[in-house]
Amino acid sequence: MSDWRERFGSADRAIQRGACDQAIEHFASDPSFQDELNALLRDSNPRVQFSSAFVLFRTGRQTLRLLPALLDCFELEDGDLRWSAAHMLAVLGRLHGEVLPVLSHETANGETAQRRRMALYALRELGPERSETEAAVLQALDDSDLEVQRAALACMAKLTEPSAAALQCVLSIADTTADAKLRRIAIVVLPDLVRHHPDSLAPVREQIQRGIQDPDVSLQRAANAAASRLPH
Repeated sequence: MSDWRERFGSADRAIQRGACDQAIEHFASDPSFQDELNALLRDSNPRVQFSSAFVLFRTGRQTLRLLPALLDCFELEDGDLRWSAAHMLAVLGRLHGEVLPVLSHETANGETAQRRRMALYALRELGPERSETEAAVLQALDDSDLEVQRAALACMAKLTEPSAAALQCVLSIADTTADAKLRRIAIVVLPDLVRHHPDSLAPVREQIQRGIQDPDVSLQRAANAAASRLPH
């Protein structure tokens, strides 16, 4: 186990990926290898957890046993591995209904801002049509961390059936927030939301026009791009 653990946890991406590929091949000839991989899912090193989960996922063992390890992978510094973990969780969630409420819980209660942010992205990929997803996104807009707020606002654009309340919330952020990045994201998201609520086109158009006239050049660019995407 120590050899697999060392290579699975390597900070060198080539070594780690090579170990995963070799483990997938080894699994095909030795199904009992699953026991060793299951043990490594509980390792203290998130890179080892990721590699073990990745191998089990790729070999068709897409069970709830992977859930805790993949959530821990949200703590990884490597952004590519974090996104891969989020993708695996979204797939896992389509197979097991228990995943969605766990992700919803993580968006509000994850121990770190990065964990909460990645949980939002995974939830967005898993269930953009679910009311639970919108509820989690709206709640995250009040998170104590600005990056989580920004992630939640960006997730709004992917909701399948955003509510009128969600649109009004984004309008309010665009109008009142002191954070320049949040305001830009809100402006960019508004055209995606107003398509579902055409009766709100006038206030959305007005808010975007304010952005066009704002002295912030970045906001002007975002607002002009948003204006070109508004429904006619």
